[in-house]
Amino acid sequence: MRLILMRHAKSDWADARLSDHERPLNSRGRRDAPRIAGWMQDNGCQPDFLLSSDSKRTRETAAFLNSRWELPVPTHFSLDLYLASASAIFQMIRSTELWLADKNGTASSTPETLLVLGHNPGISAAASELLGHSCGFPTAGLAVFECEVSSWSDELGPENCEVWKEIRPKQLP
Repeated sequence: MRLILMRHAKSDWADARLSDHERPLNSRGRRDAPRIAGWMQDNGCQPDFLLSSDSKRTRETAAFLNSRWELPVPTHFSLDLYLASASAIFQMIRSTELWLADKNGTASSTPETLLVLGHNPGISAAASELLGHSCGFPTAGLAVFECEVSSWSDELGPENCEVWKEIRPKQLP
């Protein structure tokens, strides 16, 4: 199974009246999100399911990702992922199949590739736990992990998750 941890694209700080939760993407964010989505599609990393914070900037990032993919990816937006800690992120991942079953009313197929879209410092901390060393994500940065698990409810760690690729928007043409 494949797990993608991604930080939202670059947000706009121009309007001081907006709460942090309501900040939109800036022009760089609107440029980088589709580029990252293109890289994901070109490299076989388009997710089957997307778990995202419900902030405006993560919603906009998810919309730009989905606009670039051939088929839209089912997405669950959650306040629980807004500024979530690494442990809260892992709890959301472990709940993926339960949430899908509740939403569909029946058991649903397990997403083979799961994308979690969130914020720093939590998203970088979660990646650091899986890597076994500290890392930091710039905006629209991501890490793709190959996970040797049978279900997303399994515990994830460096013993069963290996990084396949780390990508930053500056690396893309």
